[in-house]
Amino acid sequence: MDQQQTGGKPKKSKKSKQQGKNEGTGRVDRGRSGGTATHFVILLDRSGSMETIADDVVGGFNTWLADQQRSGDDAVLTLVQFDSQDAHEVVIDAAPIAGIRPLGRDRFIPRGATPLLDATGRVIAMARRREQERAAHGLPAEGVVVVSITDGHENHSRECTVSGIRDLITERESAGWTFVFLSAALDVYGEAGALGYRAGNVQAFRADALGCDMAFQSLSHASGMVREQHRSGRTDSNLDLWGEEKPAESDRNSRRS
Repeated sequence: MDQQQTGGKPKKSKKSKQQGKNEGTGRVDRGRSGGTATHFVILLDRSGSMETIADDVVGGFNTWLADQQRSGDDAVLTLVQFDSQDAHEVVIDAAPIAGIRPLGRDRFIPRGATPLLDATGRVIAMARRREQERAAHGLPAEGVVVVSITDGHENHSRECTVSGIRDLITERESAGWTFVFLSAALDVYGEAGALGYRAGNVQAFRADALGCDMAFQSLSHASGMVREQHRSGRTDSNLDLWGEEKPAESDRNSRRS
């Protein structure tokens, strides 16, 4: 991939206070049966339009986090926020999920526009570097799950292209990664499809309290499914996490005016 497609080498971001607290040195349990640990990479849209659902997004994320902590210690979490002022703010960097504190509302301050392509390219490059570094040190591979959460369309990228991101996602899926797209935009499937997301791993939701709650509940259910697969030692890039069972999307469709 050329630099335009991938966004080149991501710029280094200053570590936030929460990142410093959450970067743990604790051991990650590899699963109940010695299977593969899961690395969740959450890419969270922090553009200005998210302001109307900011409290709901933070609450939904923290509920998802608590669900994953109850599920077991065999996971790590990376959380990256993005907007046009900073397309790659690392809040949590591959920390063992058991020791992560809830996200504070003061850490999620919507602003600016939506450089979705640049943010996606950078977060894939970040997760890929971790994968390569672990392999170089003889550490076991992780099952990587990249989850993008947004409420709008791309409108501010300067580094990456649609075709470049699609190629990256296709390449990483062939290596066993899973990509998930949750969006409150109008044309969710048009944008996700252009970027190469599998339709069964895409879900639309309504941008309000109930919609966010159902979206994160559905994400929790899907996260549990993929973790069970990784615990069994399998990674399946053809896995449809939701298929046609998409409760947040059904709710959105039922409440259209």
